[in-house]
Amino acid sequence: MKKSDTKRPRRYLRSRITRKLILDTALNIFLTEGYKKTTITRISSQANVGYGTVYSHFKGKDDILAKILDSLLDEFYALLKVPFKPTSYTEARDIYWEVIETSFRLAEQHRPVMKVLREALGQSKAISEYWETMKNCFIASTSRVINQAQLIGLAKPDIDPSKAAKANVLLIDRFLWEVVQENETDIQYLSTLLTSMIFEGIFIKPASC
Repeated sequence: MKKSDTKRPRRYLRSRITRKLILDTALNIFLTEGYKKTTITRISSQANVGYGTVYSHFKGKDDILAKILDSLLDEFYALLKVPFKPTSYTEARDIYWEVIETSFRLAEQHRPVMKVLREALGQSKAISEYWETMKNCFIASTSRVINQAQLIGLAKPDIDPSKAAKANVLLIDRFLWEVVQENETDIQYLSTLLTSMIFEGIFIKPASC
């Protein structure tokens, strides 16, 4: 094996280690100082790497924050994979409740990072677009769910799935931040309330319920 061949894995490993060091350092600064006070200069200084080294791995502060958020949002995106194949109103309601409740629990569990995200949304176009992308994925998924429910007679046929889905997701998003800010602490009650509101407007409630 040529010497150049053995150097490549080492360079790759060093690059991965440096990248993780930058992310870990940045996360610590974001959590202790907030979004606005976190700078590339502070990250490079505390990570003990060159200013240019940070930029060789990331486009800037927003890119670093986005990479930190990726693992968190993966947990939210996992909710899109929850199967929605109900055979009854009650079963559909239970699935909806579980997704909403899990969303709020994730926000509660990751409150420190979510607070950084909240601050960044008011200051960064890139991070705002990042969050909007996730919301749009949920709107599209919810629209498909409502359309599917209409096809099997569980949802009202005169409802526009895309508009109903948008209203649904924006409502949950609004209360998600209430949970993050600790203005809402009873997650079980909140999940039940929002599920009831959504189902009253979209789904067909059997006479026996």
